[in-house]
Amino acid sequence: MDVSPQSAPRQSPSKDDPLDRFALEIARRNKLEGESLQKLSGVFPAGATTLHRKLKGWLEEGRFELTDTWSGQTTALQAAIDEPLGERLARETAIRRARVARLTGFEAAAGEDYWMQGASDRGQAAYQAGDYLHRALGDVAARFLIDRLRPQMTIGLASGRGVALTVDRLEDLAKDRREWMSGYQGVRIYSLSGGSWMGTWAMPFNRPLDADANVFHLGTILHVSPGIRTYIGSWLLAGERVTERPSYKGVHLDLAIVGIGQLNTGHHFLRPDAALQLESMGDALASIREFQDKEGDRHASIADICHVLFYVGTGEPPDQIAKAIRDLNNAMSTAPRETLESAEEVILVAGGAQKEEALYHFVKGHCRDAPIDPARVTLITDSWTANRILDRG
Repeated sequence: MDVSPQSAPRQSPSKDDPLDRFALEIARRNKLEGESLQKLSGVFPAGATTLHRKLKGWLEEGRFELTDTWSGQTTALQAAIDEPLGERLARETAIRRARVARLTGFEAAAGEDYWMQGASDRGQAAYQAGDYLHRALGDVAARFLIDRLRPQMTIGLASGRGVALTVDRLEDLAKDRREWMSGYQGVRIYSLSGGSWMGTWAMPFNRPLDADANVFHLGTILHVSPGIRTYIGSWLLAGERVTERPSYKGVHLDLAIVGIGQLNTGHHFLRPDAALQLESMGDALASIREFQDKEGDRHASIADICHVLFYVGTGEPPDQIAKAIRDLNNAMSTAPRETLESAEEVILVAGGAQKEEALYHFVKGHCRDAPIDPARVTLITDSWTANRILDRG
C-alpha cells in the first residue's frame, strides 16, 4: 500500500501551518504503518490532539489517495457519511437506522465479477475490492460502536470480515485514544458462532476471522476479564467436535455485531476444502449445490447470519431446500436462536454486489426465518449498496 497526494486537492492547504509540509509523511506513518498519534507527537511539532485534527482535515479535503500497488486500485482513506441517504434507507425499509458511507475505489465490488473464479484477474480484483470495501465499512462501524459502548453491557460477536475488521479498527482507534476504552472491564462478550480459520478472499489478514477470535480481540481491547468471555469453540459440527457446549441460558444481548453471507456454490461451505468439516452434511450441501447450479437465478437463494441459514425471498423454498437448511442449522455450532433474537441492538456490517440480494430481502423484512430482527438493526453499508436497495423499491 502507498499513500500519495491527490493531483488536485479540493482545498488549498494553509501556508502558515508548518505541519502542512509533513502532511503526507504523517498520513503514511499513521494510516499505513500504524504508528499512533501519541508516538508521532514526539516526532512532529504538535500534540496528538492537534495531529488528529489536522489529519482529519487533510483527509476530508481529499488530499491523499491510498493505492493498492498489487492491483493498482485507488481508494479514499476515509469515508464521508451520507446522512440523508442513511435516513432514507431506514425510512423505506424495516431497519432501525443506517450509516451509509460514500466510498471511492471499490467499483469492482459493485459488479458481478465476484462470480468468476478466484484465479481470474477480474475475479481476484472483485474479491479484493470486496475485502477492502468491508475494511472501510469496519472503520465506520468502529466509530459508531464507540458511541454505543456502555459499562456492564453484554455484547455478542459473529464471525466474518465485517465484524473482524470492525474490531481491528476499534483497536487502531484505541491506540490513539486510550481513554475511550476505559471502564469496560465488566462487559460480557459472547461468541455467536463456532470458530475456525475463515480467511477473506484476497486481502492478507494476520488472524482468524471467526467469532471466537473476535471475542478474544474485543475483550483484549476493552480489558475484559477472560472469565466473562464465552467461546463456542468449534466451527460447524458441534456434535462431532465439542463434548460440552457453553451455556447461553438467560443471556440477553444488549448489542450484537454481525455480518450477512450468501450460501452459494462459491461459498467456503461448499468448496472442496470444506469436505472434511462438513462430511456428514454432504447430502444437504449436494441438494443446495444442485438447486443453485440448475436454477441460475437462485445463486443468492440462501443467506446466513451468525451461521444460521435462512431462505432469501418472499416465497416458500422448495421442500428439498427447506430440508437442507433445517439439516444444516441443526448441525451448526451457533448460539441459540433465542439468544440472537434477544439482541436489543444489532450492528450489521455489509455491502457490495456480493451481499446485495441477501441484504435487500433482509432489510425489507422478507426473510421470516432470519435470526435477527431487522427492526433492531443499524446497517453499516456503502452508498452503492444503499442506492441499489432503494432503487429496487
